[in-house]
Amino acid sequence: MNISSIQAFTNSLPTINKPQSTADSSFGSLLNQYIQDANGAVKDFESKSLSLAKGEAINLHDVTIAAQKASIAVSLTTQVRDKAVEAYQEMMRMQI
Repeated sequence: MNISSIQAFTNSLPTINKPQSTADSSFGSLLNQYIQDANGAVKDFESKSLSLAKGEAINLHDVTIAAQKASIAVSLTTQVRDKAVEAYQEMMRMQI
């Protein structure tokens, strides 16, 4: 079993950049960062699929992986948006 190939694979996995200080970060800035990450995943997929369509030398599995990353990022962003809207609507229904 070749461990070096497994380590090379884990080094290429995407990481989520967490803020350095929790005192300086707000929900809005954290949400903005994740939306930018999702947008980056979609743009990466678009560029890779365009390269594939042009016939450039790109691996099909890279395009498929980028498509799945973009799909998951958009799905997560949509779910977070739906929950935020639901929470806002619930707060508006509260009696003061």
